[in-house]
Amino acid sequence: MGQPTTTAGAAPGEHRARLRVLRDFVTHPGTWLLPILVVLGVALTVPAVYLGGTINPPGNVRNLPVGLVVEPQTVPVPGGSPAAALADQIAAGVDAHAIALQRVDPEEEARLLGNGSLYGAVRIPADFDAQLAALRSAEPGAPVHPVVHLDTNPATGAMVAGLIGGQLSPVLTRVGSELGHRLLEAAPPGSTTAALSALAAPFTVVSAPLEPLPANTGMGTSAFYYAVVLVLLGLVGASAIHPLIDASSGFLPTEIGPIVRRRPYLHLTRLQSLVSKWLIIVVAAPIAAALAQLVAGPVLGMPIDRPLALWLFATSTVAAVGVGALTVFACFGALGPLINMFFFVALAMPSSAGTIPLEAVPGFYRTVARVEPMRPVVAGLRSLLYFDSAPGSGLTGAWWAVGGLAAASVLIGLVTVRAFDRMAASARHPEMNPARAGSAAKHRAGGRVAA
Repeated sequence: MGQPTTTAGAAPGEHRARLRVLRDFVTHPGTWLLPILVVLGVALTVPAVYLGGTINPPGNVRNLPVGLVVEPQTVPVPGGSPAAALADQIAAGVDAHAIALQRVDPEEEARLLGNGSLYGAVRIPADFDAQLAALRSAEPGAPVHPVVHLDTNPATGAMVAGLIGGQLSPVLTRVGSELGHRLLEAAPPGSTTAALSALAAPFTVVSAPLEPLPANTGMGTSAFYYAVVLVLLGLVGASAIHPLIDASSGFLPTEIGPIVRRRPYLHLTRLQSLVSKWLIIVVAAPIAAALAQLVAGPVLGMPIDRPLALWLFATSTVAAVGVGALTVFACFGALGPLINMFFFVALAMPSSAGTIPLEAVPGFYRTVARVEPMRPVVAGLRSLLYFDSAPGSGLTGAWWAVGGLAAASVLIGLVTVRAFDRMAASARHPEMNPARAGSAAKHRAGGRVAA
């Protein structure tokens, strides 16, 4: 009879003890203060970082590479070529800070647009002088307007054409108006109203891609979004591999829904754990890259002219990003997800030149782009998908950047975790870590008292 009474009397006391522990845990600032500060810090920094690089491209334009082409004219004009004079006026009228104007010949224009070195070009065609002379002669018949071409390069990004047009359209309008005034002053007597109207607006501007992209390229954004896919494969893969391997070694429990499993602890050094995670992402990378390419190409219809080269580059990208993210986890622990998010996503997007060229983002992002991995990945994919790996299109530099990311990650990881392994205070095994062993002893003692 006494034993049930003892049990019944102990239950309320145990319940009160648990409630007290829960209350102390919830109300202690150490429980909630740091997580709230982290969320608020992310809420401040992510919009500032991401929107700060993308919110005002026209106001940040600096040194957009644009060509100026005067094709050899078909007829000589006494007193000098109006086409050459118009080119001089355009060169003098552009904003030298916003536009890096390069005078090139037609063959050079095609080559530079073909490898992405030029974002566009103003091209004065070979019949410009001849058509302008016919316009000034007031001959019978409908006047034929000369045309000035604004050649765009959609392979450099969907926004580039708009940025170039926004900078050059006012210049072309102004020089056209000035030329029209001069032509009106020299108009022959008896010119018809139609002829005078044509002289007032002596040329029209036609904007079009010199080499249009094929269908299913996202208007020049497919390379950027494919780069995002590859970076996320490496980053998310690393984020999954890191806790799964720690759970496999018994360092962390495995929790899936209501099921919680704790494997027997297998003591691995930090170095052994990190190398095993590296090997897994390296083995998974070629398969992941092949599956992504299968979906993008045969399933969705994205044009892929060099499938083997694309697969090799994608495999290297996934592996390098995964190795880098795993190194960050090993070096920074609980801060790893935040650091990876900022480095591989928040800072990487505005500095990648995927949708907005680097010449149209604030200077901070142009500096960050030198170390951010997504910028060379986008350049490499553009070279493979749009420029047929042409020399100067960025593929060689992309390979060096991806290899550099992998090498730096391995070197930093080896040095850092090896140093951690030599410090007793950072040992993962509870019995080898004095701080953790003490905490575990206190926890066991507290449990006995509560019991």
